[in-house]
Parts: sequence; C-alpha cells; structure tokens
Amino acid sequence: MNFSNNLLLYGPPGTGKTYNTVNYAVSIVENRPLEDVVAEGYPLALEKYDRYTKMGRIAFMTFHQSLSYDDFIEGIRPEVNESGELIYVPTPGVFYNFCKKADSPELINGSVPKGLLGLSDNSRIYAVKFSEEDSGDLPNTLEKDVCHRDSVVGDVLVPVTSDGMTGSIGIITKITAKGYTVKWEKLDHPVKSGCDPAREMPYRVIEPTKKFIFNMVNGSDQADEGNCVFIIDEINRGNISRIFGELITLLESSRRKGRPECLEVYLAQMKVMFSVPDNVYLLGTMNTADKSLTALDTALRRRFEFIEMMPDPDVLKGRKVSDVDLSKLLATINNRIEILYDREHMLGHAYFISVRTIADLAQCFVKKIIPLLQEYFFDDYEKICWVLGRASDSRLCDFITVRKRNSFQIKFNLPDVFDIVKDNRVFMNPESYKAIYKGAEL
Repeated sequence: MNFSNNLLLYGPPGTGKTYNTVNYAVSIVENRPLEDVVAEGYPLALEKYDRYTKMGRIAFMTFHQSLSYDDFIEGIRPEVNESGELIYVPTPGVFYNFCKKADSPELINGSVPKGLLGLSDNSRIYAVKFSEEDSGDLPNTLEKDVCHRDSVVGDVLVPVTSDGMTGSIGIITKITAKGYTVKWEKLDHPVKSGCDPAREMPYRVIEPTKKFIFNMVNGSDQADEGNCVFIIDEINRGNISRIFGELITLLESSRRKGRPECLEVYLAQMKVMFSVPDNVYLLGTMNTADKSLTALDTALRRRFEFIEMMPDPDVLKGRKVSDVDLSKLLATINNRIEILYDREHMLGHAYFISVRTIADLAQCFVKKIIPLLQEYFFDDYEKICWVLGRASDSRLCDFITVRKRNSFQIKFNLPDVFDIVKDNRVFMNPESYKAIYKGAEL
C-alpha cells in the first residue's frame, strides 16, 4: 500500500466520493491494497470503519464557511470559573486533538508486542552495535559510549549485528552519570533491522519512529503502522487559508514529524510546538460541479494527490426497472450533458442506486434530476429538453412541453415558453425513459 499522506477524491455529484472514503480509510488504517478491501465487500468495510473510528484511528468532519482556525487547530474559548468570573481559555481544535492521539494510536490487536504499543514519533531511533553472542540476552544497563550522546529518555534503540539483523527493541527509561537504563522488548525471532551494519555506530535513524519499528517487527509491507485517517468532506466549501493557517506548510509529506525535513510551528494560544505526525493521512472530497465555491487554494492543491471519481454506468449494468435500462439511461443523459455543458456536471450513478421501481425512478426525475438540470442550465428549458429528449428527436421530450405561442410572442418574436409536465402518469410510463436512449449512440 502506497498512499500519499494527502489524498483528495473529486468529481461530479453522486459519484460516490463520500461513500468511497470508507474503503480508502480502512485500506490506509490496515495498510492493505484498496482492491483487497473493496473485494471483501462494503458491509465489512463499514463495520471496520466504525470500529476504527471508536479506536480514534479515523475522524470525519465537513468543511463549511463558518469553520475557522479556532475550531480546527487552536483558539480561545470563554468559560466561567468557580468564582463566577468570565475567563478565556486556550482550547485545542479537532485536528490538533486528532494529531495528538495519532502520536500513540491504539493498534489492531496482536499487530506488535505490547511493550511497543506506546511508541511515539516524538521518540528518536538509534542503531547500536552488538555482537551475535550479546544480542540474545541484552543488559538492562548500557555504558555511555554504547548509546548516542544525544539520546534522551523515551528514545528507541535498535541493536544491530554484523549481518544487519536484530532480535530486540530497546526503550531508554533512565539516564544516569554512569549510563543508560534500557527496557528491552524481545522479538519472537530475529528480523532485518533496516539499519546499515557497515556504518559507524551508534547513529541516528531518521525515519518516522512508529512506521519504521512496526514495519521492522512485522517484516511486511502490510503491517499495522498505526496509520490514522482524518476525512474532510466538501473540503472546497471552507475558507482554506482561514482554517489551515500555517498548517499548510506542515501538511507536506516531507515536513511531517520524523522526516529529515520535519518542521514545527509554535502555537501561540496553546504555547506549544506542533508538527503533523507522519502516520496522519488527510482524505478529502470535492464536488467539481459547485461553481459557487472558490477554487481550492493553490498552496493546498500542490500538497494533495487527486483521484478523479466520474460517473460509472457499469455500476448499474443489468439493473432494469419496468424494462428501463438504468445504465443506458444514465450514459445517454451524461453524454448530452458533457456536450451541452461539461464533464464536471454529469450525473453520478448514485442518483439511480436506490431506484427499485418505476415509482422510485419517477420520484428521482421529479425531485432530483430535473431540479438539478434547472440549476445547471439556469432554467434554459430548451437545453433541458435536449438532455431528456427522445433519441429519435431530442427536441421532443415527454417530460417538458412547449406552451402554445400567443399573439404577444408572435408579434415581438419572443422565445417559446416551456412547462414541466404535471401529469404523474407521464413519469410513471417506462416508454418515456426508454425513448431517451433507444437508438442513441453510446
């Protein structure tokens, strides 16, 4: 699994962006290929998603215009103290809290030894040299020259033999004038340390601590690395600069905690240094059809990888309602929208997912599709007619009628007036829908 730290799913409405965040989030948390998670089925993915949310590994929020830096990172909130006085208290935001929890995430049962569960990216990793004979039963007290001079309590020691293997992981618990007290976690069997035995030791391994150690212990690319996913739905609805502030710089993968180019910022209200952990993944969604919103901030756009999600008629393949082929119906409508407007305003397959009867299809057209087309084409009913018109003659549409021209229109050469059909029997007639795609080129 090789996902970017910052992913954004984008596309027209109804293409399953929010729906698919479940599959992506589970795939990232479990460090498994997305295809494997999808193959297991959505109900299982949803069950895991709920479990990981309760564990604090997944969080979800929707951006909106009222959201600010105070809500997202840090702010000041008024409170009344015990004396009844109004005071202002520095309060952490939702993303700050999520990142703090991600420093020591709750791991999936059995993924790593219990002694390593509390590892944090705040700890540094040092490779220390041991012979094959000594590596079996390591001393709890090490002399000063064995460890790196910059080592502090909480740092991680990886004893490396001449062949680059290790059988234990150590955590420094105390430092005295004589040396270091180390708590060792013995592994079930020797594993590749990921360190260079040819280098002069001790030396610092500049990697995100949790990811490096968990991968080394499990010896697999599909081990639980403590990945956490923060989902931002409708990311382009928020004022990006106002919400993220200086965090935009910290989101870049190379600037994350544990990376060689890690950056920290000083949060003035909380009075602490802050950086984004390497195991935090941002997963956003963006509706491309909503042109009333400002384009995504260029600085943020550069830090995200984009995954396009377009309408997929094949999802509806074989689905028929009163002999109306929903897949062909969607494909035909979208072909016309793409020509008359653009591909970013096509209809997503989600509009037809819940359609089971001709009554459902009628309701979908009356309450969802036609109002959406009215908005797209600014009540230009002639174009709406072309979108929903018959394949034999797109000017003829069963759902929209042309009002008979009166003398005033004729005198001043005014355009036709269109009306949406009020007779529900028209929308309940399967032939009205079949006429849209029958004989159309797909």
